Amino acid sequence: MNLSIIKPAILAAMPFMLLFIAGIVDAIGFIHLKNGLFVSFMSGNTTHVAMLLSDHQYNQSMYYIGVILLFVAGITIGEMVAILHKKNYRWLVMSAVSILLFSAIFIEQVTLPIVTNFVLAFAMGLQNIALRITISKAMPLTFATAFLANTGRELAMLLLGQGDKNVFIKQFCLWLSIFIGAIVGSQLIAFSLSYALVVPIVLCSCIAVLLFWLKELTNED
Repeated sequence: MNLSIIKPAILAAMPFMLLFIAGIVDAIGFIHLKNGLFVSFMSGNTTHVAMLLSDHQYNQSMYYIGVILLFVAGITIGEMVAILHKKNYRWLVMSAVSILLFSAIFIEQVTLPIVTNFVLAFAMGLQNIALRITISKAMPLTFATAFLANTGRELAMLLLGQGDKNVFIKQFCLWLSIFIGAIVGSQLIAFSLSYALVVPIVLCSCIAVLLFWLKELTNED
């Protein structure tokens, strides 16, 4: 088995898989509450909470503020794990995301719907750190606007004869991963929250196992 070929290929595909999962979970969380609250798309939540505050709807705005804070808390915890466990953080982070998504199934049965979305938001914040697998700097995992902006920029470069077609395709596919994930999530939540979360749970678990396997075989950071 030639790991020098397999490992880079798997890690190169990881952003697309993680974005696909983020799209699924975001759609599930949005439809679950039916009030326009996202669990990973913080740009939308930020705009919404600003409108609610300006309209003096303080009680409802607290839900959005809570989701934003928990999303940031997830990123903070994930970053601490990455710093303290450099050799293991990749599979540890994805394992934690799997556990959080799994716990959301039971939390939904015993408490208010918003609490489930709080858990999902924390999990999606945590998952952002997993994208360090493929790049030297952390990149917001759910910033679809950035992928579209990069797609537009690369398209302009191509039209001027100065671009790289592969870079253009990559940026577009990163956005497409979120888009397709949201479609899948919308279809899954039509059945039930518990049923819908099974897919991202299985995907996150498989990714965690795969990352652990790669780490054990190569013993690299």
